[in-house]
Amino acid sequence: MRHLLYAGLLASAGVLSGLGAAQAAVFDLSVTGAGISGVIDLDLAGGDVTGGVGTLTIGTTVYTVSGLATYAGDDQKFSTGGGAYVDFPGISFALWSGGTSEGSINIFAFPSGSYGLLLSSQNAVGDPYGGPYYSVSLADPPAVPELSTWAMLGLGFASLAVVAASRRKTAIALLG
Repeated sequence: MRHLLYAGLLASAGVLSGLGAAQAAVFDLSVTGAGISGVIDLDLAGGDVTGGVGTLTIGTTVYTVSGLATYAGDDQKFSTGGGAYVDFPGISFALWSGGTSEGSINIFAFPSGSYGLLLSSQNAVGDPYGGPYYSVSLADPPAVPELSTWAMLGLGFASLAVVAASRRKTAIALLG
């Protein structure tokens, strides 16, 4: 019986270790700067942004960020592997306020490594060198282990509990 239990635990461990990294991920992008703040939840597939929702406050106006847009030559690329999060073409999103479209925003990186945010209503051509932009900081959220990591940890503790329980029964049987 005990061998069957151990075989089951080993088989479960093999299945769980075969779980790969998630194919899609969500990244909470915190945007802060002078007169601007907000959080945008990016939907990622590989290095591509496939969607995004959130809120952005510029001055006293609260905007809703919803979905991707085409503005300022964006390429919708994002990196979580260190270095710059976005490249110069950046990521563009549709911007809404009170149910009315307010144009688009573009979050981009300068070659120096600093970040900027363009607002299409203030910079129609999307050129940070030829029009206004907001200087912003992008924050990296803390790392969170994947579900398979937590499952393996739980399976390890369960295995230790089974071994400890079986050893306790053996010691009691020897005394009695």
